[in-house]
Amino acid sequence: MDDVTVVADIGARYGMHPSWNGFDAKMRYIAFEPDEEEAERLRLNVISTETMQYEVLTTALDRFEGGRDFHLLKHRGLSSCLKPDLTSECFRHLKPGQAEIEKVIKIKVRRLDDVMDEQGVVPDFLKVDTEGTEQDVVEGAEKLFECGVLGVRASCNFQPCFIGQRLFSEQHDYLLARDFVLLNLDYRGYGFPRLGLFRKPDPMENEDFRYGILVHADGVWVRKLSSIDKLYSGDARAFARLKLAYFCMLNNAPDYGVDIARETRAAGEFSPAVKSSRLYQALRLHMARFLGRWRTVPDDQWEKAAHLYRSIFDQELQGGSGFYPQVNAMMQALREAA
Repeated sequence: MDDVTVVADIGARYGMHPSWNGFDAKMRYIAFEPDEEEAERLRLNVISTETMQYEVLTTALDRFEGGRDFHLLKHRGLSSCLKPDLTSECFRHLKPGQAEIEKVIKIKVRRLDDVMDEQGVVPDFLKVDTEGTEQDVVEGAEKLFECGVLGVRASCNFQPCFIGQRLFSEQHDYLLARDFVLLNLDYRGYGFPRLGLFRKPDPMENEDFRYGILVHADGVWVRKLSSIDKLYSGDARAFARLKLAYFCMLNNAPDYGVDIARETRAAGEFSPAVKSSRLYQALRLHMARFLGRWRTVPDDQWEKAAHLYRSIFDQELQGGSGFYPQVNAMMQALREAA
């Protein structure tokens, strides 16, 4: 375990997932996109930098190695190894006319365990969006879960859109059994709208009801800290926890991210190697921006935020007119380090 964050993005059509926007540490992003035309487009449009290595593998993944039928749908982004259920809530109401099968091709599928073994790397985070086969992909990573995956962001369904699709209950139980907890569902409380009644009549009024039927959302799971501590020690443990803290910050759980960093620092000093890493410095900047939001009102809440920052990074978080110069200096330091 070092300070390079490794992400395996399975189902990478359209490019890097937006949840990674704002990640300023070192990254190796491995995108899996079996559609060769889309894979080539990704290679041309996403350029690696000194701090971010982006690579695309035209590999389809499953829980076993072999062959499967791949259904190319009218909307290519909905293509799947499963047949679409045109009577489902998804395709009947939200995406009518987009799920017709235009072509069926034979593809080779592999296990993520085997591909990552060939790459010589254990991904820190998995993002899985494969139009109905997400749990099959996750079960093909059984060995990886035993030795180091820290977090999973996966599309999950509460009702099937595809014939034979496995649902959220299986995904959740599988990850719970591997020392993960559900961090959140990336869901605003609304299903697929009916009859056009989802638009607020008065845009100035708060919307205090939900609508439609809940069909799917992205689920985000994270490894328990006690489980991380069984896998790693020393600097490797600190890097793993800081990576997870950063992941939480980027996935709508900044309070948990701050708490992970606080607890890790409380357990002991960060070593010089950790403090000099880009991961540490980038997370420090990200948390300064988050905790600095309370500076506008210098009350007890701001004192608490400033204390948290100081207790983690041994540095004063400036308020008032000192905040932006401090943040700009940290940003400049990151640019120079690159």
